[in-house]
Amino acid sequence: MTPAASPRHRLEYLGLTAGCRLIASLPFGMLRHIAALLGACVWAVDSRGRKISLANLEAAFGDSLSSARRHSIGRAAYQSFARTMLELAWAPNLNRKTVSRLVDFEGIDLSPCNLDRGRSVIYATMHYSNFEWVGLSGSYGIHPMPLIAQEFKNPLLGPVFDRLRGSTGHPIFPRERAMLRMLKHLRSGGKFGFLVDLSLDPKLGSVVVDQFGGLRTSMTQMHAALALKTGAAIVPLECRPAPRGRYKMVYHKEIPVEHDATPAEIVQRTWNVLEQIIRQQPENWLWSYKHWRFLPPSGETARYPFYANRAKRFDALIRREPGASAGLLAKGSG
Repeated sequence: MTPAASPRHRLEYLGLTAGCRLIASLPFGMLRHIAALLGACVWAVDSRGRKISLANLEAAFGDSLSSARRHSIGRAAYQSFARTMLELAWAPNLNRKTVSRLVDFEGIDLSPCNLDRGRSVIYATMHYSNFEWVGLSGSYGIHPMPLIAQEFKNPLLGPVFDRLRGSTGHPIFPRERAMLRMLKHLRSGGKFGFLVDLSLDPKLGSVVVDQFGGLRTSMTQMHAALALKTGAAIVPLECRPAPRGRYKMVYHKEIPVEHDATPAEIVQRTWNVLEQIIRQQPENWLWSYKHWRFLPPSGETARYPFYANRAKRFDALIRREPGASAGLLAKGSG
């Protein structure tokens, strides 16, 4: 049952909807300039997020980046995220014509005779550049793909974001029985997009992944488990900024998914592709997120960020390596 909205919730809802209407009325080219100013201002005042961003950059790149360069990347990442959110609010203006003007597709055959159009595919992407437009533009590049409804502390905000994310034709799946719905969709030859880059609590069916040459974290295995269960292909996908405010959606080579591979192996292979993208243009990734929250029980821990701590559940996850499947699909997958 949805909890009753408080006066604060209603005020947040009114502010969000009014802001979205205003942003949607602006010329598209103006948004990136607003985002540059807004992102820089938030970077300047958000001491907590700035501290996390700089610690993450130091952990990932060490002495290869100067302090000035880390600050520059962190600030640019805030600006990139601000642009993503503004352009999500602008999304109701998107149609086939505007997408063809603003987005190029690389690494995928979009012709009607493409034999892969009936094949089930999981597009593995991340919080990088305009990740919101990966799905929005995909409605015209491939075809509409279902989205999972997002939950917010304010129950009034979820439907607003669902409408924005579904504005180019994506159906919205409720969170209830979402796994079963995704299984059926993939088995019927459907396609899904997954954001796979954020760390996950080890108790939620995650696997251990090595990042940036020694930083270990727990990440979702859902895309790997679904691929093993349904035979779907896993294709890494990135949104890359292009000149004159455009974007390029780059579809990378399919990740090998052997029937005897473990979810941990498949997740690591997928991450290895995504990490190389981040290394090329680190200013586009979400550095203000706590990517490395758990210290491993042994090995080199000095390079981990200040917020990392030991956790028994992470220790237990590491002890289970090399990873047998956590049985993510054991229930409700028949």
